[in-house]
Amino acid sequence: MNAVWLLMGLLVLSYLGSSLVGGRVLRGIGLPSGAEYVVLGFVLGPSALGLLEPSSLAAFEPVAGVALGWLALVVGLDFGFVGSRRVRPSRMALCVLMSLLTGGAVAAAVWFAAAYGAPSLDRGDRVLLAAGVGAVSAETTRHAVLWVTQRYSASGKLSDLIADIADCDDLGPLLMMGGAFALVPQATAQWPIPFWGWTVVTALIGVVLGLIAVVLLGSDFRLIQSWGVLLGTSLLTMGTSARVGLSPLFAAFAMGVTIAAMSRHRDEIVAMVAPTERPVILPALLLAGAHVNPKAAPFLPWIVAIALGARLVGKLATGLVFRVVSPEARETSPWLGLGLLSSGAVAMSVGLAFALRFPGPVGHTVLFAAAAAAVFGELVGPQALRATLRKAGELAAPERESLFFGRGPARAGRDAAPGEGGERGGPPSPAAQRGGGMRNEEVSP
Repeated sequence: MNAVWLLMGLLVLSYLGSSLVGGRVLRGIGLPSGAEYVVLGFVLGPSALGLLEPSSLAAFEPVAGVALGWLALVVGLDFGFVGSRRVRPSRMALCVLMSLLTGGAVAAAVWFAAAYGAPSLDRGDRVLLAAGVGAVSAETTRHAVLWVTQRYSASGKLSDLIADIADCDDLGPLLMMGGAFALVPQATAQWPIPFWGWTVVTALIGVVLGLIAVVLLGSDFRLIQSWGVLLGTSLLTMGTSARVGLSPLFAAFAMGVTIAAMSRHRDEIVAMVAPTERPVILPALLLAGAHVNPKAAPFLPWIVAIALGARLVGKLATGLVFRVVSPEARETSPWLGLGLLSSGAVAMSVGLAFALRFPGPVGHTVLFAAAAAAVFGELVGPQALRATLRKAGELAAPERESLFFGRGPARAGRDAAPGEGGERGGPPSPAAQRGGGMRNEEVSP
């Protein structure tokens, strides 16, 4: 398949994603994590049917890099919010800590396993491998949590807790990725800074350009001009970080967090960019699946198996910790952590970014670990989460399946179109109530 046909396929997937946002597809189509698009990409890719040629995939690498950076920006804009509700700082800190501990536990397991089982890797490659696999193992995707809570009308304190955990888990993998990329920046020869210093530099790139975007957005919010500001500053963020070998995803995430924290138009900006997430996710997942290569390294199968086992233990430990420290979870099942196993777009984005930045055994092993975690989590996570919420008495009896989603409850953040209601059918967001703060004569491009 040449690049033209690949482009047409990606455009079809993007349209399908926009239809999912608009609520015009049949109920039940699509898995919560999007793992089916990863599998589809793998089947079409060079490692299976070979319909997608390596040369075509290489031609789309710059497009894939921009898509991943844009997804990170959207994640950053909505970080710390579940709908219009802010996550409490104490809970956010605990969630981020548990995400980092889970990723760190997986990284430690992979490090020791690779030290004994992969002698061909030098110390630097083992560190990159461990950090990358740990990063893609730290996430609990909010899409799976949202899918269960909406499909079965779940509501209550435990549902809110799990939604908060899934929201704050996004920082862990992106922070670990920023540190891993900082180990080998391309500017090391010019500025010999330690890796933690380069990690800070990565975040500062996003913070500075985020502040510039806030200033350019100004007090008079206009939709068309705002698109130009966000696209321009985000591309500058990605290009600057990539130029020195740092992580564009972590920089774009920091930019999004900065805009959300400093701009008075945060609600309008989120309502503006939220519908773009799904149309970008589906092509990105397909490209990630097409890059998966199970034969990239002889140590790949057992490294991935160890990572899955360590991730399972880490998420179970996370569930036990929240049962101890959170009153909302004390009476729930001790298997709460199984409901946190779902991973998705963030983990796959990190995996694909590693494969593009470090082509070879290390990058492809990280990407394969992300794909394996997504598929395994799809098999276990939603079912375990549903059982946990049912035991807690927060799961309503499922309604009779209708043919269409319609305009049902959707989160006002990244998973809802502008003007839709809150996470469980609540009132419209402040942006919708104010008409988005935009002039009436302006329309979305």
